[in-house]
Amino acid sequence: MRVIIGVLFVLLIAAVVLLGGFRIHKVEILGSERHSAEEIKEDLMYDFWTKNTLYFSWKYRHAESDARALYLESIQAKMLSPGKVRIQVKEKKLLGYVQYAGNNVYFDSDGEVLEITESIYEKIPLVTGIAMDEPVLYQKLPVENSAQLRTILNITGLLLNADLIPDDISFGENLTIILHIGNIEVKLGQDEYLEEKVSNLVTIYQEIKDESGVLNMETFTGKNEPISLRPKEQETETEETDAESNVTGNTEETDANGNAIENNGELDAVSNENTSEETTGVSAFMVFDSSGTLRYDAHVVNGQVVDAYGNPIDGCSVEENGYVKDAYWNIIDPQTGELAQ
Repeated sequence: MRVIIGVLFVLLIAAVVLLGGFRIHKVEILGSERHSAEEIKEDLMYDFWTKNTLYFSWKYRHAESDARALYLESIQAKMLSPGKVRIQVKEKKLLGYVQYAGNNVYFDSDGEVLEITESIYEKIPLVTGIAMDEPVLYQKLPVENSAQLRTILNITGLLLNADLIPDDISFGENLTIILHIGNIEVKLGQDEYLEEKVSNLVTIYQEIKDESGVLNMETFTGKNEPISLRPKEQETETEETDAESNVTGNTEETDANGNAIENNGELDAVSNENTSEETTGVSAFMVFDSSGTLRYDAHVVNGQVVDAYGNPIDGCSVEENGYVKDAYWNIIDPQTGELAQ
């Protein structure tokens, strides 16, 4: 009986020592840049057990994440003494940010909202021109168009990896992308050949970074197409001229005697009717190509699915019934642009 009592007494003493003597009094945190030591301590040391040096160092003996600190990618702890631990953390990487209701909403490579703050961090690109609902911390960025979210993550990731951070990444109509870098405006067009465009932009930018103007890469595919930097005034005049010619179609011709013949576009219309390719359906509809990219500029021309520039879209075909089948086996009615199946 005395032996049992002695054993119980020893165990009691050991328990008191383990539970009372091994209490965390000092914490050394490494790897944190955006989040304070107090914030991390509060999230990780929240009850009796997690404030025990032995238990805490055992719980985080391997680099792992914790649901109570979703802003951390990994946590690893080591006991330095009965009252001190060292915590090595790795914060989740911010990919970009949007602005909502006066705050900066930062997101990661999965599109998850990591921070909603008034702070602005360096070397993180700003994304503008998107429509979204109110963001919620640690949930997906509530962009109304899921394809746009994928494009946002794609372009921000490419630019960060290339260490080319623009002043902003702006989205226009049909999800066209425009970068503003200093005095240079870069028109990237839609989400196609983005890797080739960004890769070449990195090289080009080193040569033109001290200049100003518009760099048009909308039709660039990486096949040695010429790219030129135009002054903004010249680019604007070119766009206005193109728009005017497309709208009015007014030309002036002369007859054999040199007299002017007024032409209000009728001759052009006849000529186009005779020479243009046969286009079927609405002006454009959406399809997935063989690379999994959602294309917004699909047309059916002469029985083939092509983009806005007349290039065939890989993985898409026209069925015998006139419907279009894309790379994901979606069946689209080109007359309406709606899913038929």
